[in-house]
Amino acid sequence: MAFPQELANIIQKEMEKLDLKQVKIISDNITHKYRNESGKNRSLINKEVEALVYSSVRMPATYEAVSSVLDQTKKQYSKECNSLLDVGAGTGAATWAACNYFNLEKIVCLEKEAAMENVGRKYMREGHRAIQQAEWYSKDLISMEIEEKYDMVISSYVLNEMTGSIRKTVISKLWNCTNKLLVIIEPGTPKGFDVIKHAREQLLNLGAHIVAPCPHEQECRIKSDDWCHFSCRVQRSKLHKLIKNADVPYEDEKYSYIVFVKEKVDNEGVRILRHPQIAKGRIDLEVCGKNENKKMRITKKNKELFKKARKVKWGDMLK
Repeated sequence: MAFPQELANIIQKEMEKLDLKQVKIISDNITHKYRNESGKNRSLINKEVEALVYSSVRMPATYEAVSSVLDQTKKQYSKECNSLLDVGAGTGAATWAACNYFNLEKIVCLEKEAAMENVGRKYMREGHRAIQQAEWYSKDLISMEIEEKYDMVISSYVLNEMTGSIRKTVISKLWNCTNKLLVIIEPGTPKGFDVIKHAREQLLNLGAHIVAPCPHEQECRIKSDDWCHFSCRVQRSKLHKLIKNADVPYEDEKYSYIVFVKEKVDNEGVRILRHPQIAKGRIDLEVCGKNENKKMRITKKNKELFKKARKVKWGDMLK
């Protein structure tokens, strides 16, 4: 899903007010903080200029990751969602993405860092009516009580910033305020997948059902030396390339995710776990199925399946 032009324009406008050398220094500092201080319940961004720089670098990637997850979700879950709770909203990337897939009438964004909230509010003034009317609350998810329920709750790149015991409490809290869908997205790293794997186990024990990516609700079969993750391509803006000293016009955002729903859905098919390997007359796939993870070789002898397999990519379901 293409990054919204109106959002790209306002980010560009705000960033043009800053000195490029200063922006590069701030970007490097933010990267250092997230690599070394994440998961320790510390404030990582507390100045508006930091939030601006963060948004220019990370919003497109987060937007694309959330869009990819919701795209897979909609293929398995056809019901509408009219209300959204975006937790750890940052500068609002997940909300912008969700509005492309659901007819949202009520949006609530929770973000404990005031600087991030201020920038997110500023950007949303440029959006359509539902985004403009989004409610923002500068509250800590760990300590606050969420009394209202929402059709969809999105937690993107936030649970990995919490310690294990706190994370477990927050996951239960998020499930309790979910009417229909709970979407959890984390970095596509072993650590990020570990968060997803524990959330999966916890929520299945609470009676949740999986929409995606898993085609089964048994114990996860991914081995300890591997991790389940997916990838989406993100187009870099001219400014992004300057900040990162990059020549390539794109980057690949790796992410792990899981989507839960209140009632069981039809998850027929297998999930593609790696890039399909295509050779003359055959396609080799590594897949997660209902009863096993396996490698499949599909040849032209199976015309219908071969035709379908030619169209799938890493992360898709093959039915």
